This record gives sequence, structure tokens and C-alpha cells, in this order.
Amino acid sequence: MSKKLSILLGVLLSLAGLWYAFSDLNVQELWISLKSVNLYLLFLATAMMLYSVWVRAQRWRLIVMPFKDVKTSVLFGSAMIGYFGNAVLPLRMGEILRGYSLGQREKMSRSAIFGTIILERILDTVGLVVVIILFMLVYPTTKTLGTILYGIIFVTIATLLLIVWLGQTKLPWESWGSRFKILQTPAGAKIWKILENIVEGIVSIRKTHHALAISLYTLALWVLYYVYIYVLVISMNMSLNWIAVGIILITTTLAISVPSAPGYIGTYHAVAVAVLTEFFAVSLHESQAFAVVLHAVGFIPFIIVGSYYFIHNSIHLADVKKK
Repeated sequence: MSKKLSILLGVLLSLAGLWYAFSDLNVQELWISLKSVNLYLLFLATAMMLYSVWVRAQRWRLIVMPFKDVKTSVLFGSAMIGYFGNAVLPLRMGEILRGYSLGQREKMSRSAIFGTIILERILDTVGLVVVIILFMLVYPTTKTLGTILYGIIFVTIATLLLIVWLGQTKLPWESWGSRFKILQTPAGAKIWKILENIVEGIVSIRKTHHALAISLYTLALWVLYYVYIYVLVISMNMSLNWIAVGIILITTTLAISVPSAPGYIGTYHAVAVAVLTEFFAVSLHESQAFAVVLHAVGFIPFIIVGSYYFIHNSIHLADVKKK
């Protein structure tokens, strides 16, 4: 699928999501629900989301440590640049910005850094799978949803086992590269070296002595995300139990993986509204207000803080595209 087609598909899905979530919109009722939000709890939820990035930076520091010991503050800035990029650019280009900014500042291999970012996302998915399994034990799922969730669990476990295998196996990169003539050309050799560095970044966890700490940071992230949603539920005086909060966490996280416009606009709102109205019988205007607040708290602060780091690090998109 070409880049333009992917962008077009994302925009169409976002528009469809916005139509689903807000086609039947009562502006007055929505405004009443938004005005009733407890601002102190809203500020607390915002602080928790920003703190979660600091926790993520601490975990990332342990992941990149086999390559270089980087300050947590530097990794925090790069992570915020990544969130800023995902919010304003298509195709999750923020991940590229994130790796570029760190490589530029610390003079590290960008492909290796990108490998560690892939590892981070795999660890996030492992955490999500644990959450899914826990809530599948207490909440009944439909056959279709169950099939999707089991598929996610299977793919995640298979990927994790592959990483473990790669981490315990010394891959014969040189012998593999010599088997194909195209890889012996200057361009082919460069591409092969990039792939080698990416894989080294993905399996970097094998070189660290902090596997337990990395696991605990992953657990802490998901606890933070769960409590963050719970705080927002309380701030809007919604009658949702702890199971409902977990289901919202799972479904909105899955919504982020769906192609969409920058910032997950539309698809995120549609999933939140659908879950609240269909699964937990929340009124439409309450569901719409909650979707707006939930997305805004995870979007606006990252735009503001991320743009500061983006400008502070003097990053130019033309340079990123060239590299």
C-alpha cells in the first residue's frame, strides 16, 4: 500500500469515526457535561499522562543502555518529540522523529535506536495482552471480539518467543549477506547493515541485566494508564465500575492501532462512544463528552510539551526526510 493511499485510508476512517461518534450531537448537552468536569481531577489525570512518559523514558534508558548510557531527561525529550510527531504527522511518523532526534543528539545508530523503539512497542503489547487476559477472565466477550483478542494474544506471544530466540542465537549476518549478490552492492550492503542494526536494537534486551526492572516499568505504565482513566471517570461523575474502566483501556488502546488521521482523531472517539453506549448503557451525550475529554488529555498536553522539545532540539522535517 502506497503512502498516499495509506494516508487517504486513515483520513476516511477518521471521518467515518467522527460521523459515528458525533452525527447525533446535542451541543448543549455536550457542553453541560464538559462544564461539569472536576478540573482538579482533570489536572491530576493530565499530570499522570505526562508522568507516564517519564516512566517510559526510564524503561527506554535500560533498553538502550547496551549501546549507550543516555540520561532519562534526554530520552524523555525524544519520547515527547515522538508523541508530537504522531499527533501532527500521518503514518505514526513520530516514531521516526523520536529515533532521529535521539540519534542526532547522542550520535547513535538511528537504525539501532529504531530497533529499541520496536522492542518498546512489543513490550507495550505484551503488557496489553496481560491486561486483556485479566479482564477476559471477569468480563464475557462476543465470539468475534474473542477471536480478535485471542489473535492478538497469539501474535504477541509468538513475537516475544521470536525475540527470545534471536537473543539467544548468534545470527550469521556475514554469511547471509554473502549469499545474495544484491547485498554485495554498496546500496545493498547499506540496507543490510541497517537491518542488522534494527535487529540488534530489538534484541538489545538480551544484553541488559535489567530485564526485571524493564518488566516492572511496563507493569507500572499499564497501572498508570488504568488509574488515569479511572480518575477521568470520577472527574465526570460517571457510574462505571473497575471492569468497565479496564474494557475502555483495552478498546481505546486497540483503536490507536487502526489507521487514522494524525492524533487518532475520529477512530479513538468512535471506539470510546461505542463501548460506553453499547456495553455499559451510558447516555450518548455523556459518552461523547467522555470521549472528547479522554482524547484531549492524551493529546493536547503532548502537543504542547512535544512542540517545545521539537523546537528546542532544532529538528527540521526536511533533514529527517533526507536521512
